[in-house]
Amino acid sequence: MHILRLFLRGVDGLCRWAAYASAAVLAALFVLGFVEILSRKLLNYSIPIALEYSSYMLAILMFGGSAWALREGGHIRVTLLFQALGPKARRAVDFGATLFGFGIAVFLARAFIGFTAGTYRRGSVSYFPSETPLAWPQTAVGFGIALISLALFARLIRLVIKEAPESAAAGSALENLETGDLRIEIPVAGLAGDGGKAAPEPGQTTP
Repeated sequence: MHILRLFLRGVDGLCRWAAYASAAVLAALFVLGFVEILSRKLLNYSIPIALEYSSYMLAILMFGGSAWALREGGHIRVTLLFQALGPKARRAVDFGATLFGFGIAVFLARAFIGFTAGTYRRGSVSYFPSETPLAWPQTAVGFGIALISLALFARLIRLVIKEAPESAAAGSALENLETGDLRIEIPVAGLAGDGGKAAPEPGQTTP
């Protein structure tokens, strides 16, 4: 069991670092897009790699952060029918859906890794003037798909050992959402202009 826990923590850590890398890619995508806009507006010049590398980064973003989002409960879930089930039925449905997703992810990972290996062998490059080796962005995307497979496998393990499949914060938010007890609390202290006091209720007067 100790080895299993170490494996799960290792997968979580790997997913977290992939999310950090995806955040860095997102920042680079923003900078590239911003510079491209300024260049076109002020210099009437388009950066040759802007369109090409933006496409690569979007693909990397799509898969790079998905594994972390799975652990944090960030993917869209429709729980209308799920709420009507009992705890055992919920776990069974969750396990079946996760197993189905795991099968699809493994299939995609194997297919994409094989595709990327073929790109390495052929030495394929992009048709853009940069002639970027296509294996580079494909490797990053393939890693993201493989990581999703690993995260789904870790989720299956957690469901089998009856451990929460989402992180503590995500599980709490999901539980509140399913019970209809999700509340948004906005602190008003500091927003008022009277030294940080809360704004008075309608009909009340301030001393």
